[in-house]
Amino acid sequence: MAKLKLGPIADDKPVKVSLELPATVHRDLVAYGDYLNGQHVSVAFWVGGDEWRI
Repeated sequence: MAKLKLGPIADDKPVKVSLELPATVHRDLVAYGDYLNGQHVSVAFWVGGDEWRI
């Protein structure tokens, strides 16, 4: 694994970051965010034509 190198940020320009997560990690993060917000809202999303709810 490559070593992460961090240094000072030269400017305040926004940076976009994207990454791929397994569906189980995404569902856990959504559930955790819901828990932290104190709102117990059912979230639905579509995967391969099937609706999933958490």
